[in-house]
Order: sequence, then C-alpha cells, then structure tokens
Amino acid sequence: MTPPDILQRLPRLDQFSPGFHDQLNNTLCEEEYKQCVPILQGDDLMWLVDYLDEVRRRATHPSPPLKPF
Repeated sequence: MTPPDILQRLPRLDQFSPGFHDQLNNTLCEEEYKQCVPILQGDDLMWLVDYLDEVRRRATHPSPPLKPF
C-alpha cells in the first residue's frame, strides 16, 4: 500500500526552519489530512505517531530561563 500523499509531504518539511511549526500546523489542518487520519492503519499509522512524537519533542526542549533586569 502506498502512503497517502500527505504522509509523504510531512518529512519534506524543514524541521529546523523557524516557520516549521506553522507549516506543520497548516498541513495538519488540510482537508486531505483530516480525511486520511481516520483510515490510517499499520505501518502508516505508526509512522505518523512516531513523526509527530519526534517533532513534539524538538518543540518542547526547555530554553534557559531569562535573566531578570
């Protein structure tokens, strides 16, 4: 089975770009994504879960606290 086009596009997003999270959010809000997620199974579903978990971890790394003035 060929993965849906939306799953092929996600890894092409530049995770190190400052606009990555906006691009990811826009992709996840597309109608194609909304239609494909409920029917994903097996390896495609596991890949999506792993991908989203990985990009979530990168987004939640704590930054050093700001120094008071």
